Amino acid sequence: MPNVKLSPKKFDGKPYEFEWLTEGFAQVDSRKTEKQLRFRVYSQERKVHNELAAPVTKTLLKLWQYNVQKLGIDHRIDFNKSAVDVYLCWSGIAGGEQLFDYDPQTPRGQLSKVNTIYIYDLPSFTTPIERLREVAHEYGHASLPAVGGFDQPEYWANGYLGEKIFLTSLSEDANLNELGCTNEDVKNWVKKECDPLVSLGATSPPVLSGKSATAMKQYIGLMLWLHRILPADRFGRCFEYTKGLTTSEVPSAVAEGLEGADTFMFSVPKTLVGKPVWVPFAKMSTPGLTIKARKGSWIQVIGPSTATRVSPKD
Repeated sequence: MPNVKLSPKKFDGKPYEFEWLTEGFAQVDSRKTEKQLRFRVYSQERKVHNELAAPVTKTLLKLWQYNVQKLGIDHRIDFNKSAVDVYLCWSGIAGGEQLFDYDPQTPRGQLSKVNTIYIYDLPSFTTPIERLREVAHEYGHASLPAVGGFDQPEYWANGYLGEKIFLTSLSEDANLNELGCTNEDVKNWVKKECDPLVSLGATSPPVLSGKSATAMKQYIGLMLWLHRILPADRFGRCFEYTKGLTTSEVPSAVAEGLEGADTFMFSVPKTLVGKPVWVPFAKMSTPGLTIKARKGSWIQVIGPSTATRVSPKD
C-alpha cells in the first residue's frame, strides 16, 4: 500500500503498522456481474514462500459463500459497508480475537464503524488444521448471530460454534486445500471435535441454562444437531431467531424459526439410529416417526433407519 495502515486497536498505547493489503471480492447478486468487497486482509510482511494473506482471504471468501448461499447470512452493512477487516500480526500470543471497533484512518479522516479480526503469530501455529480453526473461529464471531452471557470459555458462543459449523461444511469438499489442510485433516477434526457434540445435542432434553463451559457445550451441541438435521436455509433462519437470546430461550426460538418450513427429509447419523433423539417438530407432521415424549415444541423420537418426511401440518 502507498500508505501504512494502522490497526484500530492499540497495543501498549500504539497501533500496529501494516504495509500490505489483500482484498477479497464476492459476487453478492447472481443477476449482476459486479463484485463487492467483503474482506480487507492487512499483513505486515509479504513472503515468496509460505505467504498467508492470500490463502486466508481465499478461505474467508469460501466461508462467506457458505454463510450467504446456504444459511442466508451476510455481513452487517453498518460496519464498513459489509466488509470485514482482518489484521495478520507478526507478534502477540498465537491466537486471535474479533472486535467491533472504530477506525479513524479513512479517506475523509472520519471515524468509521468496523468489524475487525486480529490473528496473532499465525505462522507459528503447530498444525495447518489449528490455523484453519483459528480463522474460522474468529470469522464465527464476526459473522454469525450471537448467543452470549457465558463465563467460560468465552462470553460469546458464536466463535466456537462457527469453527465447528464451518469446518463441518468444509469437510464435504473432497478437493479441499485450505491453509494447508486436506479433506482428510478436516474430516478427522470434525469426527473428534464435532460428532460427540452432535450426539450430545441429539440425546439431551432441550433445556438449556447456566453460564459455565458445560452450558456452552450443551448449547453448541444443540445447534450442531440442528445443523445436522435441518435444511441449511431453515437452519440459518432458526439461527437468526436465536440472536441475542439467553440459552434458556433458544429451544423455543428454534421451533419458531421452523414455522412455515417446507417439507424436508429427516435423517440421523448411523450412531443414532434406533436411539431416542430430541427434535423441534412438535408443530409439524411426522407420520414416519415414533414419538416417545414431548417437551414444549420439541418431541423425542426414535432415530429412523431411513430418511423420513417432515411436513407442515395441514
